Amino acid sequence: MASLAQTVERLAADQAGTVARRQLLAEGVGQASVNRALNGGRLLQVHRGVYRVPGAPTDDRQHLWAALLLAGDGAVVSHGSAARLWRFQAVEPCPTTVTIPHRRTIVGDGGPIIHRSRQLEEADRSTRSGLPVTSPARTIVDLAGAYSRARLRKLVEEAHFDGTVRYSEVGQAMLRLARPGRTGARLLGELLDEFTGGRELEQSALERLLTELLERADVGPWVRQHPLPSLGGIAGVVDAYLEDSAVIPEADGRRWHARQADLRRDRDRDFAAAQCGVQTVRFLHEHLRTDLDGCVAGLRRVVAMRAGFGRLVRTT
Repeated sequence: MASLAQTVERLAADQAGTVARRQLLAEGVGQASVNRALNGGRLLQVHRGVYRVPGAPTDDRQHLWAALLLAGDGAVVSHGSAARLWRFQAVEPCPTTVTIPHRRTIVGDGGPIIHRSRQLEEADRSTRSGLPVTSPARTIVDLAGAYSRARLRKLVEEAHFDGTVRYSEVGQAMLRLARPGRTGARLLGELLDEFTGGRELEQSALERLLTELLERADVGPWVRQHPLPSLGGIAGVVDAYLEDSAVIPEADGRRWHARQADLRRDRDRDFAAAQCGVQTVRFLHEHLRTDLDGCVAGLRRVVAMRAGFGRLVRTT
């Protein structure tokens, strides 16, 4: 079995000179050995159950690793700390901040700020300088509620023009994460409209894009302006309906602020269709115009996975 010193050296090498008590215990190091190392100054406590190796540089990266180890599995660097990792110039120095999944509860020790999130999906996670961190788009959405219009404008513009994250990617993250009353979502949507022209795509142009998508995908016959499949609670029509696979391809040409404001309605419509076994696939006009090939491939995958669903829906 490796000695305490060897175990600490191996773990701390990838964690900016930090190590957690639980990691040492999981490696077979005894509690008494850990205590002796602390009493003898071979480990120095940073947070509860988190230590650093004497002599290791006490820089920002070490502070972030210590916070992640305190927060535990699933934690990511977030908010202002993530923005600084992504080198956003519009962000000022801030307290060390991490986010953990909502299902977990961590009692802080007066050190880093620890947020809990009900939505911390794979799309929200990335890696920067060897640290788990929120994606650039998620980072901007998280900061939107704390920033002034001027500061948020500078942040979003900078991230877009330096190639870190595009306006459309920020908008998609906003729509995916938005919930009623989420602070900053309205302001972010308004700014995205300013940056992208702020005009809804004309319906005729949107219909042409959707028709081209369906023709190129070649996924079977479709019906335009089909009644929304539902059990009766919600009425309306959908852009198109693929009967063989029970799929609704919808093309969205609204302004970002309008999309955010209509989220509840859209989700109610999608849920009504889902209760009838019908899946809705929404395409943003930004994607239809800039990555039609990707949209075609995605629609084909969805339809292939749902082969036979249309027959099932029609016979039940």
